[in-house]
Amino acid sequence: MLLSFFCGFLFSASSLSSHHFQAVLVSAKNSNINELDKKDIRRLFLGLRPIHSQQTNIPIINTSNPNTYKLFLKNIMFLTERGYERKLIKRVFRQGADKIESFDSINALAQHLKQHPNNITFMMKKDALSQPDLKIIQALW
Repeated sequence: MLLSFFCGFLFSASSLSSHHFQAVLVSAKNSNINELDKKDIRRLFLGLRPIHSQQTNIPIINTSNPNTYKLFLKNIMFLTERGYERKLIKRVFRQGADKIESFDSINALAQHLKQHPNNITFMMKKDALSQPDLKIIQALW
């Protein structure tokens, strides 16, 4: 009986954690953006053109949840927050490129994506599922 209780606990804990802590790449529901290679996602969020995709996607930084932002930088960009900001500042000054826009509210971000269907961003899956105007492109982790 103890073994069945323990197995049930492991199953429920793994299903709970996989849903609540899974991050996804999202865009507007009416966009035609397809799944992207993780290297292309990294390049886009550094302000560079993707290698494997011909789509013109504009990244938006989601700072509504500091933990999600830090996990994105760690798991996808392989950078710290300070290192990422330094790379973006260098790119702006060296290339005269536009700064990557950021939003600190999920609702404002969803509204922006709805108006700009070529834009992409990252967020936790539970947040993406709560926004009817967004579609999940792919899981990030």
